[in-house]
Amino acid sequence: MPPANGRASGWQTPGLTLPGTLHAIKRRAEGEALYLGLVFLHLAGLVLFVLCHGASAFMAFLIRRQSDPAVVNSYLGMSNAANRLMYLGLLLLAVGGLGAAWNSSLLATPWVLATTATLIAVLAVMYAIGARFYYGLRDRLQPGPDGQVTLGGPELSALLQNRVPETLAAVGTLGLIVMVGLMVFKPA
Repeated sequence: MPPANGRASGWQTPGLTLPGTLHAIKRRAEGEALYLGLVFLHLAGLVLFVLCHGASAFMAFLIRRQSDPAVVNSYLGMSNAANRLMYLGLLLLAVGGLGAAWNSSLLATPWVLATTATLIAVLAVMYAIGARFYYGLRDRLQPGPDGQVTLGGPELSALLQNRVPETLAAVGTLGLIVMVGLMVFKPA
């Protein structure tokens, strides 16, 4: 005969039935799987972002040695193609990172907010410095109405002798170090 409380055994917690426990375990496992998927998306986005951004940065350093407008324009074209993929990586990185933070109820924690603010600040500074110079350079390397590029030779070489690549590399590297530190140490 079963006990007076209707339970077959005494190991169960009051108010918690076996089917309810299994449902809770399943929900927790699904939440963990979603979290891990979002973290994977975040890291895959990071790899794509850093790889493509590195290719673009490499081109920025290479063009300084050039004086042929066609070669510089070609390098800028490759950099532009890498940047398009870089923005896809940035989107995956942001969706995965913010999604994982939301999924684990960490979205409003100081380290997540500081990391997000750092990313936005680094992107803004790098865009302000890099876009102004490189978009302007691309425009000046386009053929005019007569089909000729007016920027070339010594004038192009002089224009390319600047510290824009070093400035962008320093801002990006420092920002990445700060963000990794925030994600690893998670300061309160």
